[in-house]
Amino acid sequence: ISKSPTILCLNVDSKLEPNISWLQERLNLTDAQVSKIIWKLPQLLTYSTSDKMEPNLDWFQKVLKLSNSQTQKIVMRFPHILYYSVEDNMKPTLTWLKRRLLLKTNSELATVIEKFPSLLSLSIDTNLEP
Repeated sequence: ISKSPTILCLNVDSKLEPNISWLQERLNLTDAQVSKIIWKLPQLLTYSTSDKMEPNLDWFQKVLKLSNSQTQKIVMRFPHILYYSVEDNMKPTLTWLKRRLLLKTNSELATVIEKFPSLLSLSIDTNLEP
């Protein structure tokens, strides 16, 4: 709660329950796995599944051609991808990584992201390019 006190203001029936259910169903997560994700990033409970998390996850999974199992593994390690901006963050970062690491396919890029999903949190200008 100290990480995201606004959770206390959320309606259980209209926000918390649907977001938790969505995480469980979309990623095939157990209660313990959902708890782990929420512990890492409690703000996820405040985001819209239909406007933010679902489109992000669909885009991410499609671009990298990830299986549901791979996607689950990445989100468990780095749930931030559920709310990062596709256009401002993920797309440019993935493009930069693919070019800079001389990767020929998105499958190769997926392997890198599976091992190091937190690369998506790094700024190209501040952390990756210098």
